[in-house]
Amino acid sequence: MQSESSSSILVKPAGVEKENPSPQPAEPILRGALVKLTDFGSDDVGYLSIPDQEPKGGVVLVPGKWGMSQGIKFLADRFSKEGYVALAVDLFNGIVPKDSSYAADLSRFVREDSALGVISAAVRFLHESPRFHTDKVGIVGWDLGGEYTFEAALTIKGIEAAIIYYGEVDTEKKKLAKLRVPLCYFYAEKDKTISKEKIIRFVNMLEEEKKPLAFYSFDTQEGFADPSSSNYDPTNAEAAWHISIDFLEKKFNSPKKEMGLLEKIIHSKD
Repeated sequence: MQSESSSSILVKPAGVEKENPSPQPAEPILRGALVKLTDFGSDDVGYLSIPDQEPKGGVVLVPGKWGMSQGIKFLADRFSKEGYVALAVDLFNGIVPKDSSYAADLSRFVREDSALGVISAAVRFLHESPRFHTDKVGIVGWDLGGEYTFEAALTIKGIEAAIIYYGEVDTEKKKLAKLRVPLCYFYAEKDKTISKEKIIRFVNMLEEEKKPLAFYSFDTQEGFADPSSSNYDPTNAEAAWHISIDFLEKKFNSPKKEMGLLEKIIHSKD
């Protein structure tokens, strides 16, 4: 795929893949806490992490098939250390799967209306909670959570930017035409859950609709950015992390004048 931008970023491979690599060298010490979203339209709870300084904005984290894991809480804490009020939602009602089979079973039983309900409550929480002041709220999702992140970006008010890590995409033209917020999408070249042809069609359709999309392709497997996944790839995850932070910084602090800008960057071994 050709890029409108002449720049490209090369990322060195993380090394030989292991069958069951350790996601984290040590269990991180968490700084956040669980909060109820009852006052904002949901009976669910979320994991809230608040920065030490005046917040730059808020971020809703939508976990993938591994649910509200320690890895997602760790990422919420990383966002708060960057200056964002971070709130991770739970799509599995407190259940954290221990293996991929159980994770797949739980994923199949998530209802879209329920998922969007808890995401909407989280967005409201970040905008309306008297504990802090956040004018702008972004949303980030991984695989299954990426699917609901895209739906939320289409339907939920109060979202300023959306970031999707290797989630399923929609190529329905009428639906794509509804996108009004800047979107950043990270594609894993070795993702077996979605065809490259569909990804290309998705990117091209957004380009035709003149939607604001930043697209990044990594030569790795799906799950590469989730510390809970056996496919966790620290090198590529770190590269994507810095891109995500930069994306939020730019979208939260600049006027909406980039509609129609499509940035495609390929991350390769070469």
